[in-house]
Amino acid sequence: MSGSDTLLPFLREEKGVEKPTIIIDSREASTAPKILKALKELGAIMEIKTLEKGDYIISDECALERKTVHDFVYTLTRRYLFEQLFLLKDAYPKPFILIEGYFPIVYKFSRIKPSSVWGAMFALAKNGVNMIQTTNYKETADFLYTSAKQEQIVEKRIPVVHPMKKID
Repeated sequence: MSGSDTLLPFLREEKGVEKPTIIIDSREASTAPKILKALKELGAIMEIKTLEKGDYIISDECALERKTVHDFVYTLTRRYLFEQLFLLKDAYPKPFILIEGYFPIVYKFSRIKPSSVWGAMFALAKNGVNMIQTTNYKETADFLYTSAKQEQIVEKRIPVVHPMKKID
């Protein structure tokens, strides 16, 4: 296979197989091109939009915020992780944080105690924010594609961008 990093272009396209649509935040699309490429190879239909909250929307109920392990710790120390995820929870009944990378790296951060990270994860889970951990972009794409298929093809839900709730 000269110059090709995948066999997918050589496989026959499955006829009659429904493909899920994933709405992706434009900022996420520019910082995670490998995920978009992997999603395309899997057959996902992608809509790139500027989203007020979340990085990926897979249904009217489920939206995901993706963080690398490093970004997760960084946003945790800057105190806006909870605000970001609770806004997502206000808009979608089933919010997710997808943490990508080798998680034991948190022990290498000198400015944060691992117990703080575990405490934050517990607080998020206790407050209804689901957590998914993947080790790399390929697992992230596989998870997004599989969960979008589950929501859209099995559960018959469609991806919907929910507007920000106005605070009176």
